Amino acid sequence: MEINPDIFKAYDIRGRYPEEFNEETIYKIGQAFANFTKAKKILVARDIRLSSESLCDSLISGICSQGAGVIDMGLSSTSCFYFTVGNYEVDAGMMVTASHLGKDFNGLKMVFARNIPLTREEVLEVKNLVLKKKYGIVSPELKIERKNFSQFYIAKIRSFIKNKFRPLKVVIDASNGTAGLYAEKIFVGTELRTMFIFTELDGNFPNHEPNPKIPANRQKLIEKILEVKADLGVMFDGDADRVYFLDRKGGVIDPNFVSALMAEYLIQETGKKKILIEVRTSRLVGDYVKRLGGKVELSVCWTIPMKLKMIADPEIILGSETSGHYVFSQLNCTDDGLLAAITFLQAISKKEQSIDEIIDDFKKKYFIIEETNFKIKNQQQAKEILKTLEEKYEKQGAEILKIDGLTARFDDWWFNLRLSETEPLMRLNLEASNQELMEEKKEEISSFINELTTQ
Repeated sequence: MEINPDIFKAYDIRGRYPEEFNEETIYKIGQAFANFTKAKKILVARDIRLSSESLCDSLISGICSQGAGVIDMGLSSTSCFYFTVGNYEVDAGMMVTASHLGKDFNGLKMVFARNIPLTREEVLEVKNLVLKKKYGIVSPELKIERKNFSQFYIAKIRSFIKNKFRPLKVVIDASNGTAGLYAEKIFVGTELRTMFIFTELDGNFPNHEPNPKIPANRQKLIEKILEVKADLGVMFDGDADRVYFLDRKGGVIDPNFVSALMAEYLIQETGKKKILIEVRTSRLVGDYVKRLGGKVELSVCWTIPMKLKMIADPEIILGSETSGHYVFSQLNCTDDGLLAAITFLQAISKKEQSIDEIIDDFKKKYFIIEETNFKIKNQQQAKEILKTLEEKYEKQGAEILKIDGLTARFDDWWFNLRLSETEPLMRLNLEASNQELMEEKKEEISSFINELTTQ
């Protein structure tokens, strides 16, 4: 059996089932991971995809064949899985999931004990073990314990409800994914007037793909918001580690706005002053944090590096990624969509302004483009584009940062241009102090990039 090396991504494993990622593949990954970690006991969980159960069975067989034991927690959100690894006596954990991808995909997320993620280099080591090493059977015995940790996770998430909610009407879309295991049990009984849609677990994802970032997937939630005249919509991805919020008109509330309000709330509640943000994050978040005497630190655009930085610095209370991942130090540095929803709703409940007033106030001061992609030929072309833009804007007096791609900062506008991890694309983020300047600079940089890519 040949294993496609491309299923190994920067921090996880993903591929189309069964062509790229199947039972044979995951069996060998289980063997390799057991040997790599030298684990005696590995926690295993799976999402609701149709292929996940048989893949999980093969994964367990692969792990046990190397003499390690398994605790099988069955169906779980990735966040519940992370929480459990962080609180239970195991040596490592493996979650069968393809997160927000469609039903034809599956994959694996891997962590060490205490929910410590694997670095790029460690994922590469696992990849090399899978591709280059053959494993004998150390033990034919399946040493499996089956445990359900849902009640402990639900109790923990509910413990973060510190204050009364406003009596907001909220529509919650679980996307037929694993958020459906917990959402009603967490929100019912609070002051919120909640309505739940697509909480039935269904690996066919019959209502929409479980990716809230794609506009077409939000359409049924928008229809329900408008039908019941809700104040807010909440939508989770397939494994519930990511969340999007919609306003009463069905428009997406920019994750930068969400981050600013959550950061403000957590600083006030905990007394911790540090927030970790990506280089493409709006100045809004920093302005909110600094106003409270806090500090923002910058990270590359990926959840795993953020988690590693937060583990190293316990003073960081929140890690915020603009794709809808929010990492909480109070939850073993877990990115958790359900806790993000609790935190955001607690934050707006403390405000005197309405949600619409808060958002309108943001939009008058911060003008942010939607992330824009540009096709490139190869990495060499990307390097040439970044170098040319760096020289161009450094001459104009920009502050230059190279944390992730190129960031150029001026007093009244900034941009970040970086190479995609998974596709032949460069991604542009830009913000300005007014609409006209935003449009002018977006056109200026876009034209410049397009000119360079056609040479």
